[in-house]
Amino acid sequence: MAAAKNKQAPKPDEARKSPVYLPTSNPPRPHVAFLILMTVVAVIWFSLLAYLALQQVGTI
Repeated sequence: MAAAKNKQAPKPDEARKSPVYLPTSNPPRPHVAFLILMTVVAVIWFSLLAYLALQQVGTI
């Protein structure tokens, strides 16, 4: 219990600073293969959706 009493509380007069980030020549970017995969999945999904909609109407 004695160790808990010795813990110092943060001083209220100190302004909280936001972290400073160093400039980088290699910024994070989305993985290209992941973007291509998601595009393919979206195209297949909308193609299936259109196919089922046309099937309901009776065009196909």
